[in-house]
Parts: sequence; C-alpha cells; structure tokens
Amino acid sequence: MDMKEVLEDFDAAYNKAFNQGDAAGCAAFFTEDVILLAPDQPIIRGKRAFEEIYQSRMDKTSGGTHCNKLVEYGVEGDLAYQVGTYAIKGTTQAEQGKFVNILRRQADGTWKVTVSIFNSDRP
Repeated sequence: MDMKEVLEDFDAAYNKAFNQGDAAGCAAFFTEDVILLAPDQPIIRGKRAFEEIYQSRMDKTSGGTHCNKLVEYGVEGDLAYQVGTYAIKGTTQAEQGKFVNILRRQADGTWKVTVSIFNSDRP
C-alpha cells in the first residue's frame, strides 16, 4: 500500500471515530508520546492529554461531521508528513482549518502521528 492510500485510510478511520465522539478511537492513531500543537493551548504531550483535549472538542461539536482532506504528503524512511485541511460541519461550533502531521513508522509497520499541529481559518 502506498503512502497516499495509508493516509486516506487513516483519515477515513479517524473521521469515523471523531464523528462517533470516540476520543480514544482518535488517539489510537497517535503515538504514546504525541506532541499536539492545538490553537490557544500550551504544548500538549502524551496520548492521555490528547484524549482529554479531543473529548472536549468533540463535546462542543457533537452531532457535527468531521472531514479531513489530504493536500500534500511525503515520506523519507520511517518518517512521513501530511498536510491537509479539515472541516467540522453541521453543528453550532462549525470550524474549518488546516493541519500538519508528522508520522513515524511503528515496529509493526503501521504509521502513527507523533507530532500534530492544527489551527482554524477563523479571521
């Protein structure tokens, strides 16, 4: 499977978990030591802190639909990057923005996000 397919499958599964309000399901795509650079937050480290932040985001957008769109990607050895856009629609807290993920190949051959940064397009 090429990296584009990996990322598209990753995004589809991630969106499904987000849309179901499953923060733990979203966190499954991230490393234990993930670094999250979220808007208006200090640096967030670790999968547990990631889950807490994402559960809070999901609580604000429940009933909405989350969607990622792949814009660009690259792979070099066991590291890859993903640039994309996201949108949360159908909720009073609608949002759209962009993100960059750095992924690391795991010992079992799967890819997980080790660093993620996102911000909204709000003016």
